[in-house]
Amino acid sequence: MGSGKQSYNYNLNNIDQTCKMAKALSSPIRLEILKLLIGKSMTMGELAQLLFVSVSSVSMHTKVLEETELITITPKPGKHGAQKVCGISADKVLFDFFGNSGSEPRRPAKVMDIAVGNYSEAEINEPCGIASGENYVDIEDTRYGFYDPAHIDAQLIWFTSGYLRYRISNKYLTGENVKSLNISFEICSEAPGYNNIWPSDIYLKINGILLHSFRVNGDFGGIRGINNPEWWPDSNTQFGELKKISITKFGTFFNGKSVSGNTLTNLKVNENYYFTFEIGVDKNSECPGGMNLFGRKFGNYAQDIRFEIQYN
Repeated sequence: MGSGKQSYNYNLNNIDQTCKMAKALSSPIRLEILKLLIGKSMTMGELAQLLFVSVSSVSMHTKVLEETELITITPKPGKHGAQKVCGISADKVLFDFFGNSGSEPRRPAKVMDIAVGNYSEAEINEPCGIASGENYVDIEDTRYGFYDPAHIDAQLIWFTSGYLRYRISNKYLTGENVKSLNISFEICSEAPGYNNIWPSDIYLKINGILLHSFRVNGDFGGIRGINNPEWWPDSNTQFGELKKISITKFGTFFNGKSVSGNTLTNLKVNENYYFTFEIGVDKNSECPGGMNLFGRKFGNYAQDIRFEIQYN
């Protein structure tokens, strides 16, 4: 700043410093001292005279203000010995407990949308299939399309059991101010045609560590998916459910409910240039009913697999 004075921002992330500043400002006489010093520097004797208190009392209060760097105290020679001159050293003090203002604005969330076909590894079992927004990728119910270069364009993927594994850049997960990693996607089970009552257990992993296993109730159809292309038959799967898993420093949450103690630290998301995200169906689970994974051009939610990093 042009004045050379400091601006201070206090919030709930620096509680010790905030308490110290709040204590310094909790005294009416210290506030009166600050008010007098806004216009000009003054000696302790001048302050004592205007406040009708002793110099020793002013000395005690100004020492508290100096410790919080709100004022400076400078010895200067005078007619009757050295005098202590007090002056304002702060330009602004802001207590920002609930907002997003201050000298260090919150880092905006980073969102990465990963196409469902942008996997690095696939091990799946038939029946299966893969479709872009324009057509099937290779022949339905064979695995060839999963390894065709065109799989990158997939907007809908389905299989009976197996997994898809994605490599996700961890560039935006560095630093200590990461609040959470949130992953959301649209999904349902996989039945011939569709079957609204067809439960399936689906699991999620990061770096090979199981995050959570959840159950979807059916392979949904009968009502056309909002985003489905015109060529997609009404007799096939139409839409899924939107699911969200969040990993924080306190644990892992699925659709807002705590499901495990896994954190970003023990999942080791920062130990390489990327981390792996795996979604799949274990054929040995209680309900191995397959899965349909939707991209933004299919289903009811116009999104791919969304990775959102929130910051403190």
